[in-house]
Amino acid sequence: MLLEAIFAIGTIVLTEFVRVTATEAIRSWINSYEKSQPRNQSQNEGNPVGRSAQDITADLEVIDAEVVELERKEEQDNRLSKPDKERQQELEHLRSRKFKEFQELRSQEIIKEQSRNPDNFATTKLDKDRVHVLQFHMGQVVMEKKCRTCSRPMILQSKKRLDGSLYQLDDFFWSCVGFYNDHPFQCKGSQRFTAQDLGLLHKADIFEFQISNQELSTIFHQNSVEKATVNRLKAHLREKDDEVFCPIHHVPMVLREKREHAGVALDMFFLGCPHSGCKQLVKLKSPAQLAAYLSRKEGRGIL
Repeated sequence: MLLEAIFAIGTIVLTEFVRVTATEAIRSWINSYEKSQPRNQSQNEGNPVGRSAQDITADLEVIDAEVVELERKEEQDNRLSKPDKERQQELEHLRSRKFKEFQELRSQEIIKEQSRNPDNFATTKLDKDRVHVLQFHMGQVVMEKKCRTCSRPMILQSKKRLDGSLYQLDDFFWSCVGFYNDHPFQCKGSQRFTAQDLGLLHKADIFEFQISNQELSTIFHQNSVEKATVNRLKAHLREKDDEVFCPIHHVPMVLREKREHAGVALDMFFLGCPHSGCKQLVKLKSPAQLAAYLSRKEGRGIL
């Protein structure tokens, strides 16, 4: 078993996957992960004692707030002074460095959690009935999966299915976060999501993973379930999601409701970047994505 990617919520994408116990999978991927790290790299290198990934998230938000102020100043004055331009460049480098630090710390936290509590995790082999397990992770921060072109992180994306039909595994792919940057920092690197012999190591208490994609869709579209889901989501409007980061500004995105929608849950909500003027968003367009958001905020999904 080899490590493909780590989602920030602790789910691991494993290649060359065979049906094994969670304990065996955890032992295997941790060994693989440790071998992939530089020999002289200490887990605490560059990290002050006691700092967590959540602390780094707060740092990123402070950095972004200062960047926004400089952008407003430039808009008002039609220019920036030389010191302000230098500070702006310094903040951009600091943002990149902090986001890398976030990924490293979050990976370490996941290792510790899984090694201490292996019984809290389970393994799932991906197939056409488990497509919703991938949708559950759409938009979430991914570690270890690097773009072959520029070495930046990649995120899980999917093709559009405007006809409302069920998604297939072939609809998913990896996309470089640099895709959303302006030239010359843009990177359109992408990789096919190969589902053959691929599996996930995930928390065992996610009820949505215990049923098929079709069953989840059928249950969700019951009027009482959909209505309850909408009401729960509306209670979290304008709240940030610490597991879904803007691919440009590296700050947690915020739950919002579309101004114009069709009146159904799968067309109502999205996560948007709080950075002034940023148009990056993640549409919550499947039952699995709505369940994932509620699970992160309330500890349980739609079931």
